[in-house]
Amino acid sequence: MKNIPRLLCLLVLTLIHQTTVFSQTDVALLRDLADENKKSVDALVLYPSETRLAILEATKYPEMLIKMQDMREKTSAAYRTLIEDFPRSTQAVFYDLSRYPGLTEQLIRQRDDARALRELLEVLPENKREDVFGVITRQMPTLIKINDLDETTRGAFERMVRGYSDPAQQAFEHLLGLPEVIDLLNEDLRFTVLVGETYRDNPAMVIRKIDSLNLVVARAQAEELENWKKTIENDPAAKAELEAAAKEYATDNGYVTDDYRGDDLYYEGDYYEQEVNDVAVYHYYYHPYPYWYGYPWWEPYPRWHPYPWWWDWGYHFPPYGMVVVYMPSYHFMNWYFMHPHHHYHYNHLSTHFVNHYYGHRHSGSNISIGVREWHGRNRTIISEDFLQDKGRLPERLKEYGRFEESREKYNASNPRKAVTAEEYLDKNARKYPDIQRSRETAKTEIQRATDQNREKRADWAPQKAPVKPEPTPVPKTQRPPRIETTPTPKPPDTRRPSPTQKPPINPGEAKDYHRQKWEEIKPPSIRSNPPSPAPKIKTTPPPPRTKTVSPAGNTPKSRGGRN
Repeated sequence: MKNIPRLLCLLVLTLIHQTTVFSQTDVALLRDLADENKKSVDALVLYPSETRLAILEATKYPEMLIKMQDMREKTSAAYRTLIEDFPRSTQAVFYDLSRYPGLTEQLIRQRDDARALRELLEVLPENKREDVFGVITRQMPTLIKINDLDETTRGAFERMVRGYSDPAQQAFEHLLGLPEVIDLLNEDLRFTVLVGETYRDNPAMVIRKIDSLNLVVARAQAEELENWKKTIENDPAAKAELEAAAKEYATDNGYVTDDYRGDDLYYEGDYYEQEVNDVAVYHYYYHPYPYWYGYPWWEPYPRWHPYPWWWDWGYHFPPYGMVVVYMPSYHFMNWYFMHPHHHYHYNHLSTHFVNHYYGHRHSGSNISIGVREWHGRNRTIISEDFLQDKGRLPERLKEYGRFEESREKYNASNPRKAVTAEEYLDKNARKYPDIQRSRETAKTEIQRATDQNREKRADWAPQKAPVKPEPTPVPKTQRPPRIETTPTPKPPDTRRPSPTQKPPINPGEAKDYHRQKWEEIKPPSIRSNPPSPAPKIKTTPPPPRTKTVSPAGNTPKSRGGRN
């Protein structure tokens, strides 16, 4: 285990062009890159040789990985639309059928032959065949639609990959059977690009380094799993608490039965004999859910294979008692540490988790990751010293669980005055003496870690240059303050405006005046509404004209009349 960080650094050193000349600062920077990409390296090197070569070939074309991810988002949405109106149990049948390449098409071809349909369904676990037969005979139209989507998706993928070399096409075809790998390569795209560039320049060297790292990582993981098995199986208290925690986890995640004989793997016979004789252990979940449609939406986290229920907590019950098969899953560890009351009720199990972490601190296992992330979230009150005292660790973890359980109750009763762990400890320090001492120690540890990180960055980051004092800027001359004076009112203008002078427009009429001018010049094409016709003004008719006769007999001009 101790050699893994060094090998990771060595691998990242290979992920640079061979013409590069490394300085001491280059090596330090690459060491940091190795630590950041440890998850991707471990996942890459643990696959079989054929898959590792396909991964390396695919890393040369990151744009294709991005296109595949974009296409998956569309096809998975289309698939879910086809089945979303059915009960969840029926949807599960469709998802399960999609795991077997070509099975849907074969079922459609034999849809009129019940005997042929049953023969095709023999690839499924025996306890599921009758339910699946009922669904496909009742819902054949939907199965035909799914097959149409299969053909459309297949054609689109073939057109997408057509422009690449034969080795690249074979690599992407191979990775379609490992959808979790495609997800990982897209998730850590920076590292994917780095690997691809180096593999393109020196494939033999990269393959050699990854092959050697595969042996080391595989051996280290096998040793870590064996260590976990022994520590749990030799501690009855921790073993009982793991069983209780597993039942609580099953309840929280909707597992409503303890009868594991109905799961995908151990559906018949004796569990213990099946494990020893290696019968069907890896058979029924070999095929993952198809990459293009994704895993069932109700899964609590990405699960590309229909693992048995006990997979998350890592053990099952053959006739002779609990048998630890795997380490707990990441989801189980995250669930366990996100509920602090577990440390109060299962303090022996928590102690095993913490001790395992300190025995495999640089491991990428789910236990190590779970403890590391939990400690990081509680770094201000949980010190390294608090966790490394193995003699008193169970009681300390129990006190921490009691502390957090009490704080959660307080916050639930006072939602508007919810307090942080530090604030709650300030008010209740006497009740939790170990946590109070741990907080004081944690302050020192955090400062020390900050200084160490600063020194670590100094290996490759340039140091600050001495700061020379800058000349003091000359202050700008300020304008003297303006003296406000009250203006003397002018006498009103009594003069009448001249015929050519327009009367002034008062401020209240300014908007109307400008709107009127705008309407005068506004072209008809941009008017929002046609202007309303002006209302006709009724005028009073003038009085009738009267004629008067002058003494001379001439008709005089009427006032206002014409000649």
